Amino acid sequence: MIPKTYGRRPSGLAALTLGATALGLLATGITPAQAQMDTVTVQARAVEQEVRDIPVAITAISEESMDNYGIRNLKDIAAISPSVEINRISSGSGAEISIRGIASSPGSIGIEASVAVIIDGVYYPQSRVIHEGLFDASQVAILKGPQALYFGKNATAGVISITTNDPGDELEILGKVSYEVEAHRWLGEAVLSTPITDKFGIRLAVTGTKMNRGFMQNDAVDSIYTTLDAATLQSNSFAAPGPSSSWLPRQEMYGARLTLKGTPNDVFTYRIKGSIVDDKVNNASITEIFECAALNGIAHEVVGGAPSPLPDVNCAKDRVTGQSTVPPEVAATSVDLNRFGGENGEQYKSYNITGDFMFDWDNIAWQSILNWHKQDVGWVIDCDQKNFVSCFASEYSEFEVFSVESRAATKWDSALNAVLGVYYQKTKRDWRQEVIFAGAQNTAVTDPANEFIAYDKISGSDGKTWSVYAELIWDITDQLQLTGGARYIWEKKDSFFTQPYVNPFFTGLFVEGRVLADDSAFDDLIPEVTLRYQPNDDLTFWVAYKQGFKSGGFDNGSIDSTLNADPIGDITYQPEHVEGGEFGVKAEFLDNTLKIEFDAYHYNFTDLQLNFFNSDTFAYRTLNAGSAKTTGAEIQIDWAPEAVEGLVLMASLAYNDARYGTFIAPCYSGQTPAQGCPVQAASLKEQDLSGVTRNNAPKWAGKLGFNYNRPFANGLEWGLSGNLKFKSDYLLSSTNSRLSQKGYVQLDAAVRIGDIDGTWQFAIIGRNLTDQYVVLNATGTPSTGGGQGTPTGFESDYYGASLDPRTVEFELSFRF
Repeated sequence: MIPKTYGRRPSGLAALTLGATALGLLATGITPAQAQMDTVTVQARAVEQEVRDIPVAITAISEESMDNYGIRNLKDIAAISPSVEINRISSGSGAEISIRGIASSPGSIGIEASVAVIIDGVYYPQSRVIHEGLFDASQVAILKGPQALYFGKNATAGVISITTNDPGDELEILGKVSYEVEAHRWLGEAVLSTPITDKFGIRLAVTGTKMNRGFMQNDAVDSIYTTLDAATLQSNSFAAPGPSSSWLPRQEMYGARLTLKGTPNDVFTYRIKGSIVDDKVNNASITEIFECAALNGIAHEVVGGAPSPLPDVNCAKDRVTGQSTVPPEVAATSVDLNRFGGENGEQYKSYNITGDFMFDWDNIAWQSILNWHKQDVGWVIDCDQKNFVSCFASEYSEFEVFSVESRAATKWDSALNAVLGVYYQKTKRDWRQEVIFAGAQNTAVTDPANEFIAYDKISGSDGKTWSVYAELIWDITDQLQLTGGARYIWEKKDSFFTQPYVNPFFTGLFVEGRVLADDSAFDDLIPEVTLRYQPNDDLTFWVAYKQGFKSGGFDNGSIDSTLNADPIGDITYQPEHVEGGEFGVKAEFLDNTLKIEFDAYHYNFTDLQLNFFNSDTFAYRTLNAGSAKTTGAEIQIDWAPEAVEGLVLMASLAYNDARYGTFIAPCYSGQTPAQGCPVQAASLKEQDLSGVTRNNAPKWAGKLGFNYNRPFANGLEWGLSGNLKFKSDYLLSSTNSRLSQKGYVQLDAAVRIGDIDGTWQFAIIGRNLTDQYVVLNATGTPSTGGGQGTPTGFESDYYGASLDPRTVEFELSFRF
């Protein structure tokens, strides 16, 4: 981050960070007088910086707000930001992050997210980075709409930027311990930060979480897995014991971050950050079967081409699921299947080193950020959610990234200034997966690890990115500023996919041994222009034209099915583009105690990257929606009434119309002609979803919140926070417009008491206090649908994740 502003006003990345910090002040509960003073200069990343209003739609959450509401990870951020949805899953990319109703499909590990995640100035390509958590973070800034100029790459829908704390110039000792009563979850955090000399400091932050129970019941029971040996045609039976716990998920997470900061002289500043995270979740899949339309609410399997009832399998919105174990004899044949001793689970390990080097001369500021990041992910899942042993999958992947970004910004005392930067990234992914279902066995295999596998998959990708960008800042007058810039990006991806082994009984459905390979390069020039008018210090008008680009690529986690008419075309996808604009107004009234922000936008997306799983045929398709659009407006109001010292009121209301323009999409499993899937000869049939609303894109969303701090006797202070988030109806699936979630209201609140100097605090934090049951997404259960494109078709059962139930957390923290 450029440490100081340049020219008459800061711009670009410095402006975005400064603006996010300023906005975050209004969420911290400080008094109006304090807020007014801090809008002059603030401390961002331990550097004093000038602040101004910036022409970008931003929501920022300060460290104090995260503490007040018990926000531990990015998934929690969605509870206080109406335009954002973040859903965590086990497979694929690990998470779906949506801003203004636009997101990439989370089921594909190969598709990079349309919402970029930035941590300490570094772009992270994989959404699974949300496992990193928010421990010792100073702020989170959500930048809405395309942000292609300053934020690495792929930010076609927006950016979530996380800033972690640096060492200060004084000794700090911080500690926190909390207990959540619903999931029986303990959390601990500790920070030691100290200057070593007047030019060098060190900060160590550690965190740990242990969830002993979880908040979803697992009704899986002892069962028998029956196989048919392809070599002998003999039927065999293997006992699968019930899970070790009837609750899930059960999490153990440990993380640590070491930060070194030095300022050898007045010109040079460096930061070195190294972190490690180990997040292990037993019975990680917190999903359940909730929709069983084929048999009017009764779960089913397919027997003889027709649905056959499974009355003992739970199908209801009640936070009860069936996650069976892998039979021990089956698990013992595979290192990946036996990763959790035959039970389900997910383990995420992350290693991260970032070097941030800044030179600040009189007329130019130069910054370089180097990063190396490695993720190891392994999981085992029950892939059909039934309470008896039937279908399993295991996966292991390694993903390694090295990146360098270097930029220079002029600080001339003139009407013109400029920024010039270059970005380089190199990635490498190695991936494998095993699928076990339908009683597959083959005792004649040469590799014992393949005995019970229906088919396995191996894939890999090597990627390289070069990018240059520049911006020109022209202060036309003291009130009018024009900025224009562009980023040129070039990417190359070399990928392959193969299924080395397929059980002989399934060679008619899955292709064995064929190597699907793709070596592609993509490039684009992405311009951006913004005009800002500030008639005075309290009023800003701005209008911007923006584009965005996300390169094409390869779906490493696909399936090579005999039903796919175009094997390479169904496993690759084209670049995603976005073009449009927005305008906004930011105003402060009543001596800086009332702040109003409004923005309106319209963007057209071309070739939106999506992934689809046909659950009844076990076929994946990675594809591009021809076009999509998002149009809307949002208003945010923050008010610190002078009549009530210490009170800050917050409100926001967002309207968003996100829908497909033209989209010839796969029919969902069992979809009939009457439901929109025409009769056609193709094995994988298609429907027309042009004009249909995007999933996870409610038309209306908003929040009402407050924060109140008040001192009382004996040097103590008490506080109260509340947040009410509401959303209108939204669709749950990208291809099934029949599945929807009704509008809902989520209520969170917290009460706290502590020393007025902040040396200790005790808090009670409640989330989803009315215990709303809200479905977040929907996926067809494998092998439960049939008759797609015929009048006799019947739908799959659907499973999905839901909003966490009511939780109450007790927290004690101290600071010295």
